[in-house]
Amino acid sequence: MEDRSELSQIVFGETRVVLTRDLSVMNPNLVPGSQGLVIGKLANYTLKVAFPRVTVGVNWKDCDIVRGKTGMPGLEDQPKVIPKPRTMGEE
Repeated sequence: MEDRSELSQIVFGETRVVLTRDLSVMNPNLVPGSQGLVIGKLANYTLKVAFPRVTVGVNWKDCDIVRGKTGMPGLEDQPKVIPKPRTMGEE
């Protein structure tokens, strides 16, 4: 999302978002393009997002609203990415 005013369009339990940033450091399933359902708010600008395999807090700048789709996305909506192995200290 580019502007904080977009946060007013979010309806908990209905709005679907797509990740724009690689968060695979937290979980290998959280790559750019992953879709999740906003189920709440953890802080002023941190959304609680449920993905098919994990629920995490995501900053509003790291995701975009998916227009025209509501509800929980399925595994078929997730990108088909094989996570690369990480080494200690790598980001």
